[in-house]
Amino acid sequence: MSTIAKNLDEESKSMRRGGFAEILEDLAEEEKLNIEEIREEALRIYFNLRPELKLEGAIISYLKGKCSLSRAAELAGVIVQEFKEVLASKGVIRETEGKEVPEMDRKIKKILVESAFY
Repeated sequence: MSTIAKNLDEESKSMRRGGFAEILEDLAEEEKLNIEEIREEALRIYFNLRPELKLEGAIISYLKGKCSLSRAAELAGVIVQEFKEVLASKGVIRETEGKEVPEMDRKIKKILVESAFY
């Protein structure tokens, strides 16, 4: 068996034993690369190839309270309004806190008085 064939055979065995994680670790160690940066870039590429997973992941993170609505939209690669629409289409009801009625009435009255419409 030639040297090239032996090397290919060893590489093939290595890939079967440890898969891509082992290759990544070996490459990072040998080349003095930052393994976390490589993983982050690999995930970014993967999610760009599978945008539905990126969107689902952003929804899950938002629903678990791990990120804000705007951050989830950013992670999903859409604007906030689109993300709200996606949530609504999936039946997610967002609860928002509003001001009490008397407080809102007071503020509206103040605005109207200041603008001379009252």
